[in-house]
Amino acid sequence: MTPHKDLSHSDFIHLHNHTEYSLLDGACRILDDRGKPAELLNTIARQYNMPALAITDHGNMYGAMEFYMGCKEIGIKPIIGCEVYVAPGSRFDKKVERNSQVYYHLTLLAKDFEGYQNLLALVSAGFLEGFYYKPRVDKELIKKHSKGLIALSGCLQGEVANHYLKDKIKEAESVAGEYRDIFGKDSYYIEIMDNGLEEQKKVIPHLMELSKKMGLGLAATNDCHFLKREDAFDHDVLLCIGTGKTLDEPDRMRFSSDQFYYKPPHEMIKLFDYAPQATRNTVEIAEKVNLDLTFDKLLLPNYPVPKGESAESYLEKLCREGLKKRYGTVTEVHEKRLVHELSIINKMGFAAYFLIVWDFIHYAKSNKIPVGPGRGSGAGSIVAYTLGITDICPLHYGLLFERFLNPDRRTMPDLDIDFADSGRDRVIEYVRNKYGHNNCAQIITFGSMQARLVIRDVARVMGFPVSESDRIAKMVPFGSNIYGALQSVPELKNLAKSDDRVGRLLATSQKLEGLKRHTGVHAAGMVIANEEITKYSPLAVGSRDVVTTQYDGNMLPKLGLLKVDFLGLKTLTVIEDTVDLVKAEIQPDFSLPAIKIDDKKTFDLFKEARTLGVFQLESRGMRDLLRKLVPTNIEDIIALISLYRPGPMGSGMIDDFVARKHGKVKVRYEHPILEPILKDTYGVIVYQEQVMRIATDLAGFTAGQADSLRRAMGKKIPEEIEKQRENFIQGAKGKGVEKKTAEKMFEQIVHFGGYGFNKSHAAAYGMLAYQTAYLKANFPLRYMTALMNSEIGHSVTGKENEESKLVGYLQESESSGIEVLPPDIAKSGGKFCIEDGKIRFGLLAIKNVGAGSAETIVEARKNGSGFKNWEDFIGRIDLRAANKKVLESLIKAGACDCFGGNRCALRAELMAGLESSIGRADSHKQDFSKGQGLLFAPSEISASVQGEIKVEPWSEHMTLSYEKEVLGFYLSGHPLAQHKHDLLVYSKYRLDKLPKPADDPRHSPLIRVAGMISSAKKLVTKEKKEQYARFKLEDLFGEIEVVVFPKSYKNGLAKYIVPNNIVVVKGRLAGRDSQNELLAEEIMSLDEAKQWLPTFAGNVHIKMTATALEDELLDNVKKVISTHPGSSPVVFEISTVGQGEYCIETQLLVKSSDKFLRDIEKLLGSESVELHF
Repeated sequence: MTPHKDLSHSDFIHLHNHTEYSLLDGACRILDDRGKPAELLNTIARQYNMPALAITDHGNMYGAMEFYMGCKEIGIKPIIGCEVYVAPGSRFDKKVERNSQVYYHLTLLAKDFEGYQNLLALVSAGFLEGFYYKPRVDKELIKKHSKGLIALSGCLQGEVANHYLKDKIKEAESVAGEYRDIFGKDSYYIEIMDNGLEEQKKVIPHLMELSKKMGLGLAATNDCHFLKREDAFDHDVLLCIGTGKTLDEPDRMRFSSDQFYYKPPHEMIKLFDYAPQATRNTVEIAEKVNLDLTFDKLLLPNYPVPKGESAESYLEKLCREGLKKRYGTVTEVHEKRLVHELSIINKMGFAAYFLIVWDFIHYAKSNKIPVGPGRGSGAGSIVAYTLGITDICPLHYGLLFERFLNPDRRTMPDLDIDFADSGRDRVIEYVRNKYGHNNCAQIITFGSMQARLVIRDVARVMGFPVSESDRIAKMVPFGSNIYGALQSVPELKNLAKSDDRVGRLLATSQKLEGLKRHTGVHAAGMVIANEEITKYSPLAVGSRDVVTTQYDGNMLPKLGLLKVDFLGLKTLTVIEDTVDLVKAEIQPDFSLPAIKIDDKKTFDLFKEARTLGVFQLESRGMRDLLRKLVPTNIEDIIALISLYRPGPMGSGMIDDFVARKHGKVKVRYEHPILEPILKDTYGVIVYQEQVMRIATDLAGFTAGQADSLRRAMGKKIPEEIEKQRENFIQGAKGKGVEKKTAEKMFEQIVHFGGYGFNKSHAAAYGMLAYQTAYLKANFPLRYMTALMNSEIGHSVTGKENEESKLVGYLQESESSGIEVLPPDIAKSGGKFCIEDGKIRFGLLAIKNVGAGSAETIVEARKNGSGFKNWEDFIGRIDLRAANKKVLESLIKAGACDCFGGNRCALRAELMAGLESSIGRADSHKQDFSKGQGLLFAPSEISASVQGEIKVEPWSEHMTLSYEKEVLGFYLSGHPLAQHKHDLLVYSKYRLDKLPKPADDPRHSPLIRVAGMISSAKKLVTKEKKEQYARFKLEDLFGEIEVVVFPKSYKNGLAKYIVPNNIVVVKGRLAGRDSQNELLAEEIMSLDEAKQWLPTFAGNVHIKMTATALEDELLDNVKKVISTHPGSSPVVFEISTVGQGEYCIETQLLVKSSDKFLRDIEKLLGSESVELHF
């Protein structure tokens, strides 16, 4: 930390200031993207040469610690404060009369640590007790927590100034007297501001007179919201973003001047030359502030150890018990590793930490809540392994403790724990109860205005059409900032230069980019302290009334607080459910930890890439890599998880790894020391642990130094790497390694080590991948049932451009020979279940069907002998739990088809009579409740009613559309499924993956799509009364509106526009009200397409990922092509991670027949071929 500047030579200090944490109001960042002091602090410290600065954000302290550390780093005194909102009466009074004051402003500054603690308490109470529009405190609270605080009377919204504005002189004096009595004469100042507002000019004389009359000091402030005067426009835009307004709205909130900026001291002194004491007093106030916060304490909660034990002795006792359980025979290697780790843990003061984590994991396992085998670097600890925190032996997998806990760098350990998503909340509640609800809190997160988001926000404020703002935003590549995009995207750069509107949009967006926009709640993070959280962090209330810290997850560990991530992992629930089914139905003594790690069925599944639904290995790219690698042991799976990332894929590491595994490239080691380190990865540096071991074994580094080298490689800091290079070469020399060899090895570390992955994490997740693959390979029916149940509640019905995972799992089951039976109220349970060797669809997977709905259906079925008919069903269920909306969904899903007849007719009939059926059932129940019986049984009533209803049956398309509406897919089979290959051949694009249309449709390229006409409207133009048409075209993945203009309509296209016709359409895309539509120029039937299109068909594009490319696979592709000779040129479309797609034209020619398409898809997977015209 840089020493503070001397205040004695200063003339003015800014004491009332807003940063980006006055969300969508303050326009100054505290730290930049690198975590270094941003422009605000640099300007104050270096340009203005100010020795101190205050932070007083609106009602919160979100940025207080970030500000404190930033100021310390740059060498100025941080003054922690807050502009609090004060309720006019009690903070508990949430009803305020119309046009009356909801709150006043008051500026508070922490003078010392006691004042800081009081400020934490006040700001927390504002959220927890006084929130009403804003987080409010009241005078009762302020009196209770006034010690160590300095108060300034506030802006025009301060109670004193507000009274003067309303000419309430006595009231103003009374309030000032009240605050003087609360804070003391030397700690309460009358605040004056002059931002050029008439209201300020009115109250300043009153405030100066009040100061004189009551003997109170004056303090001049500027209510700073932005850095420079020229930033006023950008700040105005920010206000509009926050209030949802546009710049041209007349009655919107706006600042009345451009003077709310961080003025240099000389400007403030000149502005208040009539009250020099007001500026001098700001320095006096800054001198009174002496807040020193410490960051070297551990604030772990107290773990109650048994009598006679210390945390250290009890931890060792538990570890030694676990050592015997884990290994049986304890060897010298085990003993040495345990003693080594315990010595470091005890020396660093972390024994209690491990006990705390062990305790809640022990609770989870004792209560049958599945816990993951490990996550992150914690799997490298034998202490964690013996305690049962992890289930990966670090010795077996060559994992390093110092990767987890570096003795040279004292930071809080970070054990992230995976729990089954079904039991995570119980573990969190256990922790809250054990350590006290006031000692635990969830953690806040902050959403920032990233490049694309800020462009869209600013464009809306400036009045850009949505389509235009969207187009501009999408020119910024993902992960890039606006500055980077302007340098790398010529189209964006040219647009900014040629269009002043766009230029200003991007300039303003750049100014606001990165500012905090909103708060959120960390999905898994919780902080646990030894006292109430408000002793260390202020609290806020987030969405759904969740209490969170105001400091985020990066800041809390720096304060010495324990942060734990309780992560919910769906895979653990899938494993548990599968194991339960296996134990119940096949193998009662089945134990997952006891499975063989070299199971043949499992590795056959890996080799064939049948890994849909397998943890970490189900993506298409990962399946391609499995085919390429052909793993033969668990180490291959661990390496696979580590290598499937943009860095290694882009660097050629994967190709090198695969070639070495298959003996195509000889494995060489630069030095014999390297062989045991790199043998499992065929001589390739894949893991960070390998970098560390090379440093210790080859260059004599300590384990802590090796971890520092690993960090330097990962961060790619040139200066740090060069510093480490010299240490490495000198250390290797001491080990007798030649300089040339050491330099070559260091270069390899620099090249590959930067991409190195944490093996501890990969080993733990590799084990989970293996376990799920084992269950799928050996118990496919049970595993797929559990897998489908895991998707309940994660449906994508109603979401565009998203495919339900459930669809893929259903298709996977059917391709594996497992039949999936449709939902049926007579047989289905809430969840998917096994029925006669098949999977029965669960009612809960139907849209709108909740747990209560499914439960009443299952209970009604159990309490009788099944449902005799529709009226019997309606009469026996609880219609409050299964209401009309639920029943409609059941009908649409086909769950009521058990009542017989043609499904299209039955569903139409049940839907048409639904309301009357519900009415009769209600009426019957009321009669029974009054003691009246029925003349006829429900089944007799049903027969007559059903016979009387005459309704047109639903069309096949309507029936299937309803299925898709409530299930997310066509359970009965899409009408186009039998034409899948034809659609593939005659379409250039799937309807859910169409290109973006040009602003002018005439400039959009011609495209060709194929599908079924699901609905059609024949229309007439208003002016010329010419016929034209609109119709919806649907393929297996999506739909689009097609327009046939009069000229095309009368030129012969009209005859094709018939619902349920399968057609091929050629036309241009146009954007309309944020929706695409296709302007048709040609239409032909599928039969015509088959007759004519192959004669002028263009290229056949065969899609592969770069990870799958290898000679053997290419040879197999060429063999398929050679068996289907034709006239269509073949183009290979190679997709890479991070490098986009590449097309390779070949001399190969092929006939694009159904047989060819099937053969290619069998080899490369579905959707691996397209025909381009």
